[in-house]
Amino acid sequence: MMTASRLVTAGMALVVAFPAVATNGMRLTGFSPVQNAMGGVGVGATLDAGAIATNPAGLAELDRRLDASVSWFHPKVDYSATGALPIFVANPGTKLESSRDSFFIPNLGVVVPLGAGLTAGIGVFSVAGLGTEYTANLYSSVSSDKYQMLRVAPAIAYKMNDVLAVGVTLNAMWAQLQYDVASGAPFGQASHGTASAFGIGATVGLKVTPVKPLTIGLAYETRSSFQDFSFDVPAGTRLTPAGPVAFPGGTDKLQFDQPPVATAGVAYRVIAPLLLAFDLEWIKWSDTFGHNLPKYTSDVTRTGSLPLDTSWGDQLVYKIGAEVALSQAVKVRAGFNHGKTPLDASRAVENILLPAVTEDHFTVGLGWSATDALSVNLAGMYSPRAKLSGSNLGQGIVAYETSMEQYAVDLGVAWRY
Repeated sequence: MMTASRLVTAGMALVVAFPAVATNGMRLTGFSPVQNAMGGVGVGATLDAGAIATNPAGLAELDRRLDASVSWFHPKVDYSATGALPIFVANPGTKLESSRDSFFIPNLGVVVPLGAGLTAGIGVFSVAGLGTEYTANLYSSVSSDKYQMLRVAPAIAYKMNDVLAVGVTLNAMWAQLQYDVASGAPFGQASHGTASAFGIGATVGLKVTPVKPLTIGLAYETRSSFQDFSFDVPAGTRLTPAGPVAFPGGTDKLQFDQPPVATAGVAYRVIAPLLLAFDLEWIKWSDTFGHNLPKYTSDVTRTGSLPLDTSWGDQLVYKIGAEVALSQAVKVRAGFNHGKTPLDASRAVENILLPAVTEDHFTVGLGWSATDALSVNLAGMYSPRAKLSGSNLGQGIVAYETSMEQYAVDLGVAWRY
């Protein structure tokens, strides 16, 4: 267990070092190369230690193992806009690309059978994130934001009989948030530098095997409740409809939680070499990023900070995956993931900074067993460019368009020790 604890510590350091950028809204599609190669499935089909994050009941199906991986994620994000007045958009109609364009996302999971039907696990996962950084244009100022979240997740599963297994994961989390909107404009607000917060939540799951080739899974991830993110805002004078106003400064406290997630999945081994899996996932974004959310819990009359309103809707995600064993050593995988964007087109500024427009993901992968104990897994993902356009005259934006295209490559090792 000393080796496992050191690996978990190393994984935490890596996840903290690199921000994540997610694809189903603000959430990653999967948590290992095998899951990601199959469209992100992992609730009905237990594929590896990524089950700690997706459906802990699946741990009861696994032997002692360690899964470690890193994903190179490359989003290409841009926007263009026109303003009601020149001060609202410095370069109307010009397409600007975000300079945050490549990230490395590591994940780590360890599984240890305890006997008597019990199996324990612990994982370190990057679960959600988003980030953009644009040069001066919107409100004649720079615009940027970054959110990254680390999850350390101990889990336990119990196999009640050959038909039913249950499991639970404790989600202990740490996140960082930063955003800057119009801090250089006379009517803007002060930049909000990087703030950190701890969070807590849980995932409960069950697996049912009514007949040997068929497995059914259900999982529910509770709301991830974080401490308020606390930002020190300096004093300053800003232009308001009533004229210039001097704000004394203070502390802005922002509630920025992650939503509950419910997933049902099914997996069926049609013939010995072929596994098919399907997950249906519901993400309740409206609970944490809906109308007039996220919200300040502090009095912003001292800082002059403007209210936030992402107005995200709930998201239904379809995940389909297949795995074919070409031999005892080689497996090929493919999948598809679709989730309609949760964004509200009328929220111009929020959508430029949080451009969660991606909807379709095409995935492929390969697994190679070098020995009975050691396997290497590779996955690739392509998400074609998706666009969203609209306007918000209340924000001074006559028209805008934001778009994103994504590429990802995952490399991982599985060690059955």
